[in-house]
Amino acid sequence: MPLAGLAAAFIPAVASTPDLPKVEILGKEYYYHEIKKGESIYGIAKKYDWNVEELVRLNPNSASEMKKGTRLYYPTGKVTVVTELKEDPAPTDTVVEPIRHLVKKGETVYSISKKYNIPLDEIYAAYPEAKRGIKAGETLVLQQNPSPHGQKYLYYEIKPGDTLFSLAKRYQTSVEDILKANPGVSESNFRAGETLRINVNSSASRYHTELVEEERLAGIDVYKVKKNDTWNSISDKTGVDVETLKDANGEIKQPEKNDILNVPVIKTVKVEKEIADSDPRELSTEGIREMYDSIHMIDSDVERLAEVKVAMLLDDPSSKKDVDFTRGFFMALDEMKDAPYKINLKVIDGRASTTSVTDQLDDFAPNILVATADKTFPAFLADYGETNHLEIINTFDVRNELYLDNPSMVQLLTPSSLFNEQVVDRIMEDYGDREVLMAGIADENDAIAELLVSKLPEDKVKKLSINSLGDYDISDTGSYLIYGFPQKKDEVQELLATVKIVKEAHPTAEITVVGRPSWVTLTDYFRNLYDAADIVVPARCWLDPETGEGKRFNEKFAELYDQEPVKSFPNFAASGYDIAKYFIDATSRNGGDFNRTFSSDENGLQTDFSLKRVSNWGGFLNPVSYLLVFRPSGAVEKVTIR
Repeated sequence: MPLAGLAAAFIPAVASTPDLPKVEILGKEYYYHEIKKGESIYGIAKKYDWNVEELVRLNPNSASEMKKGTRLYYPTGKVTVVTELKEDPAPTDTVVEPIRHLVKKGETVYSISKKYNIPLDEIYAAYPEAKRGIKAGETLVLQQNPSPHGQKYLYYEIKPGDTLFSLAKRYQTSVEDILKANPGVSESNFRAGETLRINVNSSASRYHTELVEEERLAGIDVYKVKKNDTWNSISDKTGVDVETLKDANGEIKQPEKNDILNVPVIKTVKVEKEIADSDPRELSTEGIREMYDSIHMIDSDVERLAEVKVAMLLDDPSSKKDVDFTRGFFMALDEMKDAPYKINLKVIDGRASTTSVTDQLDDFAPNILVATADKTFPAFLADYGETNHLEIINTFDVRNELYLDNPSMVQLLTPSSLFNEQVVDRIMEDYGDREVLMAGIADENDAIAELLVSKLPEDKVKKLSINSLGDYDISDTGSYLIYGFPQKKDEVQELLATVKIVKEAHPTAEITVVGRPSWVTLTDYFRNLYDAADIVVPARCWLDPETGEGKRFNEKFAELYDQEPVKSFPNFAASGYDIAKYFIDATSRNGGDFNRTFSSDENGLQTDFSLKRVSNWGGFLNPVSYLLVFRPSGAVEKVTIR
């Protein structure tokens, strides 16, 4: 149990392993040393690296007289001695391996620091070049310090042969604590190669005190065998049972006159013992499943929920965003009225106080919560979700990073760092062999442009104004990728008009334009120019109103609400529709256990779903992005990037 704050404590001191004979007494093994002429008790203790106080305690008579040929006994195992306590003791068998982290697309030093709770400056100290960025595919070896003065958790990669129970015992924790620290883990998906976080020594505080009787070896006397003595008569005289006498004198078959026997001095004492609490459920698959169900507030035997309770927290119920989102959500509910489960919806005003929101959630007890905040996602909501094992869907905020270490968070739209890397990698894959013309006034906040240029040879990149683009020496047999910096409507129009002139002057040249993600909001204004210029626009989601699916949705919306959906990106109504369709049915199918079927891939009206946990202790991420390719035919090809 933790002993921090005590002036002194009992800690194990390990004896050396001298080349001495051994004897077993009361089930414990002891070395014995025959005293030689001139030896002292202190010299013998120093010779074998033994604790002198323990040596004297066990051999009070021999130690005081030190007669040649008499024996001194000492335990072969760990000896308890009193010493000053420097800090909380760690488990003696704790193995702290460095974390080997394979960098994935979109990860930053900050996100890795947050994932493992390692300070940024420690990562930069080990990898100074990481200050300029890290690349997907490289491996970072990170030292960890799981202690009261360092990280809370030890991060451990599961090895073949490991079990939840064996790890709990090795690191003085419990199976229940491992499951709580890793909401993505169950007994069925525990597998080698996965990384766990372990709260080392967490079970040390779970002890109870019992008063027990215990036989202890208080010392060892000697007995000189007399005529006609037998094992039984010696046992009667010394009060030590025959078997214990024989164990202490293993080399003597039958006692003979003048033999010197070792006689263990045994005391029965009542002692208070700290007994570690154990949970019998740890020993069976069924028991571990019971723990898992209790932690996740589910019933694993339920294959499908008969009722799905959905809470919708609207950022501003009167805003166009939230009104259209709610209407799209209701359209989906209308289509799901014949579903084999009941749907119960509660709408909550996100402008209310934190207490009011949490009280309403407590009263309703939803299975999932959908939040429409598009910036500064409320941290209290994420905390509420983690405490109550409630999955919270972040619908619009792309800057939110709470999903990195909060198991309840669902990041629906691809975060910026991952989005940028996915887009640039796909551009390089499709157009990396072309000459690149960066057109317009450079924007220092354009992370996609910066990343794209960093991946290209300098001689393949030209920076041009929009005017000079029209005069650039385009080869009729050349291949070009024009990256457009402009975001303002009139500047975009100027660039596209220039590109149109260039393409008409060089009809056989391959020319593709990559626009900024914001260009997707200008499709209503420049759709003809987009088609003519062969525009490629990065996007996190897309609903094309010109397709049959898009037209049917808009017509149904207009029929129900007597108006068209708001022109927005994302399309708020389509977001509400897709989220209701996917998450409500997924929640029913997985019985409320989001480790079961929550991550199945499905295509929505505007958004495709491919949800994955970012770690066994983190939330869910939907890492789907698109390149929208506007063809001269008027069609839009939605190229999916995962």
